[in-house]
Amino acid sequence: MNYLAHLYFSDPEPLAWAGSLMGDFLKGPLPEAVDPLLLKHLQLHRKIDSFAHENPHFQRSCKRVARHYRFGRGILIDVFYDHFLASNWTELSDQPLEDFSQRVYAGLNECQHLMPAGMQNLLPRMARDNWLVSYREESVVETVLCSLERRIRHRLPLARGVEDLQLYRGALEDDFKGFFVEATDFVGRWKAAY
Repeated sequence: MNYLAHLYFSDPEPLAWAGSLMGDFLKGPLPEAVDPLLLKHLQLHRKIDSFAHENPHFQRSCKRVARHYRFGRGILIDVFYDHFLASNWTELSDQPLEDFSQRVYAGLNECQHLMPAGMQNLLPRMARDNWLVSYREESVVETVLCSLERRIRHRLPLARGVEDLQLYRGALEDDFKGFFVEATDFVGRWKAAY
């Protein structure tokens, strides 16, 4: 759901990108018989998710959106934060988002044979529709939320989440900026200790 953030924080290598995204497709114990860089980024994915859900900025964002989303609030904020990351990319990276995205798509394609089937099926659509760049567009956020609403077993009105994005945009973006500073520091410390 927050693919762009996980890719941003990963090492700039195909196996790292693959591991950073695989975290959403592999549940339970992590496989030990995989490339060390892939395993590192599978672990990093889980660490970032745990950090995010305990972070005060992220929690504040969750409280801003309507209660009827229940446990889906975290899902909304993940998507909103990728939207803000894409929208603020030039302030956070020296590399243009378009270039970064094309490198990532090519790198993920190289590692496709290592990925779970669900992730393999996702990659062609991700590259064709240029998801990472398109997160900038509010209309894409709405499309993503509609898709998530259809896929989640517990019916949640996620598609309406774009209304909360519009209503609380300024406050949510401020939360994102505070979160991102702390997440960058957290990831740097985690990588240094790994």
